[in-house]
Amino acid sequence: MDVILYNPLSRNGNNKRIVNKLVKKLNKKNIESEVIDLTKVDNVTDFLEKHEYAKRFIIIGGDGTLNVLANKIYNIDIKQDIYLFKAGTGNDFIRSLSKKKGLVNIKEYLFNLPKVKFLDQEKYFLNGVGLGLDGLVVHKVNNSKYKNNKFNYFRHALAGFKEFKPLEADIIINGEVINEKKTWLVSIMNDKYFGGGMKIAPKASRNEAMLDVVIVKKVSKFLLFLIFPIIYLGLHPIFKRYVKIIKTTEVKIKFNKDQYLQIDGEDFPQVKEVEVKI
Repeated sequence: MDVILYNPLSRNGNNKRIVNKLVKKLNKKNIESEVIDLTKVDNVTDFLEKHEYAKRFIIIGGDGTLNVLANKIYNIDIKQDIYLFKAGTGNDFIRSLSKKKGLVNIKEYLFNLPKVKFLDQEKYFLNGVGLGLDGLVVHKVNNSKYKNNKFNYFRHALAGFKEFKPLEADIIINGEVINEKKTWLVSIMNDKYFGGGMKIAPKASRNEAMLDVVIVKKVSKFLLFLIFPIIYLGLHPIFKRYVKIIKTTEVKIKFNKDQYLQIDGEDFPQVKEVEVKI
């Protein structure tokens, strides 16, 4: 039997329809299934013991759902394979994989993840973390009165351009301190995409044990507004004066004022400093 775990809050609350669609597909193949609300799974160990009969687990959700899952199961030995049936809004994780449609086996990608430390917390992440404009935009999207979709991210990115003021930041990589007086954002990426398809780190890959640190600095608001659309194509690194990308296994970021931190699309306020290691 397949056990389907879905997030009722993902995809603006429309996941139940996708669950029913998947159940019908499995029924046609004579595969029995059980549907469980992922948000009601409190103790993963107990859950696995109760569902040891499961042939495989199928997750219905997007990047936020997968981030919560990865942090819950990280140190737990799970015998069954874990599949994803795409149902999120941004879907940057599934976008980075070679197979994007149908049921995708993702178990190998849920472990050996990079970790971010901030304030008194530690979290693993799948796609990336960011401080500065990146975090502010995610905060606006998460608190938006509009439905969560790609256009909404673009809308709030433009609003973020108007509101955000570049700040001084120290980026510490391999003992070297890079000081930038006018920093727009620093994103630490485990793969290429954020923001629902923006190729912020064109050469990053979750298949290599490296992080891509993307620094956007010094650029004027007007020019940043012009550069922004080409991020979807991954062409922004041609502006070498304003965009710097460094590969590393660990990095520490220190802003001179509190920022919003985003981790796989979840925002955290009043963060000045983060440390990331893979």
